[in-house]
Amino acid sequence: MDFRLLIVIFSCLIILSGCQSIDRISKTQTSLALEEFNGIKKFQKGDYAESFKLLKTPATWGYKSAQYTIAFMFLKGYHVEQSTLLGMGWLGVAIEEENDEWSEQYKALYDSVSPEMQKKIDKIVEEYIRRYGMKAQNITCSKTSTIKSRVVKHICFSSPDTVSTIYDIDLVE
Repeated sequence: MDFRLLIVIFSCLIILSGCQSIDRISKTQTSLALEEFNGIKKFQKGDYAESFKLLKTPATWGYKSAQYTIAFMFLKGYHVEQSTLLGMGWLGVAIEEENDEWSEQYKALYDSVSPEMQKKIDKIVEEYIRRYGMKAQNITCSKTSTIKSRVVKHICFSSPDTVSTIYDIDLVE
């Protein structure tokens, strides 16, 4: 065997083995936004299992509408075990976007629980912001409205040049 060919093969093996050791998941903004959109549509139709399946990835990547919807899946027990704590964790990270309606819902729910539960909620919201928050996932959100409608839409997107750590969703407290 030619020595140069052996070097090329050896170099390729080193490069390929190095690529395998990198645990990097790549998602496009379009695919995340589409999963979020379709997940919300499934939620509205009552298909909670499919909704959760579609929403969990964009939620963990910091997409606020996905986080908001998952919050209510936990709060109401749709497809997941009902959990006020986990639901408030997701709602708490979703309101980073400064959506007035969501913030009012969070405040009303927060004010309705005991001080002991509020401490637990504060702790989980802090943890979820550390994992799934805008800064942690390099998310930017903006408010837009269409010419034909006065409805304000909140659009979030991730910076394409950044690498984030992706965490699994807690399914139990």
